Amino acid sequence: MSKLIRDPIHGYIEISDKVLPIISHPYFQRLRYISQNALAHMVYPGMRHTRFEHSLGVMYLIKEFLQYVKKNSEGLDFVDEDYVELVGVTGLLHDIGHLAFSHTFESALQVTRDVYGITNINYQGKKTHVYNGISIIERELAPILEKNFSSHSDPVKFITNVLKEEPKNEEEKLALQLVSNFVDADRGDYLLRDSYYAGVGYGSYDVERLKRVLTYVDGKIAVLKKAIPIVEQFLLARMYMFENVYFHSVVGMYNSILSHAIAKLISKGKLVLDNLLHITDYNVLASISVMEDEKFPQAIFFRSGYKRIKKDIEGDCLNSIDKKEIIELSRETDGGVIYYEFFDTPYSEVGEAVYIFDGENIYQLSKFSNLINAVKDLKKAIIVYHVSQAEKVKKYERIIDECVKSHLSS
Repeated sequence: MSKLIRDPIHGYIEISDKVLPIISHPYFQRLRYISQNALAHMVYPGMRHTRFEHSLGVMYLIKEFLQYVKKNSEGLDFVDEDYVELVGVTGLLHDIGHLAFSHTFESALQVTRDVYGITNINYQGKKTHVYNGISIIERELAPILEKNFSSHSDPVKFITNVLKEEPKNEEEKLALQLVSNFVDADRGDYLLRDSYYAGVGYGSYDVERLKRVLTYVDGKIAVLKKAIPIVEQFLLARMYMFENVYFHSVVGMYNSILSHAIAKLISKGKLVLDNLLHITDYNVLASISVMEDEKFPQAIFFRSGYKRIKKDIEGDCLNSIDKKEIIELSRETDGGVIYYEFFDTPYSEVGEAVYIFDGENIYQLSKFSNLINAVKDLKKAIIVYHVSQAEKVKKYERIIDECVKSHLSS
């Protein structure tokens, strides 16, 4: 007897008896208390949704995508009901290793290491949550997975191979492309969901059309040629969300402050990292609320005390700032001055690409579309400072002003 969950993005999401014990497990339930976009709600008040509903949405979209991939493809006899459920669970668990405030906690671990010199921490860059998740799956969820997905010889290994992006066979290769790709269920859900809760239209795309034009050819997920405009819409939607929402300078400002607050808690032994079950937004906020250094709770709870240099640092001006110097200043001021970088590649055909199927062969998107010339790497930086440190950032304000003016006049 399946359960139904009402979702504002996808409507009803059906939960099978096989999957229900995983969703009911404490390690999955903790995702209810881990925000999808950290402190983005400081700018977009509606963005208080969590990794819990995003993970459900990814599972739903993967199963939807697979239904049409099989319909539009040949030779996918292994795509049966059990396979669809297993790949759906892989999507469900793709973010189970996230810590409080999602990617911002990973930034905090980097600050802990690079600014405060604490090296005995588990930091593996932006993949930290992936390896945390694999550990949780192998240690906590393996008995449920092995019991409920016994039709597969090793469901745990299947899921972890996909999450590590190390597929060993065709079944895992297809699953990986549905979970992590330029057009995948993860991005497919968060674009719609984040756009909805932010109250903006940037992330909208025609998901009903997209899922109906997916196929699998020569070991690659591809899009039917007639649907190229849908793929372009998807890729542009992601770029616009990064430019306008995720990389909003004030969103970055507060997430950078939060990163330093968490790093200070870790460096002073006030936040223990060996019990992932308890590293949730609420527990971290409780610790921040009683910090002796009041500038952090004042900023995070009351949006006061910190400012930023109003001009973002972009293009060649990124090379005008001595990063080592400003990181040292950040250390000296205990996070009173912060340098924060944003970077994303919306689309590239180096290594992987979006593939188009014309009925006979598959080609990279650039053969039919000029979109690759329109999208660009997104990279900028901001300098954030507490009002008590205003004098110390005037030097950088002058450097940025001079750089911007020199480029405008050239």
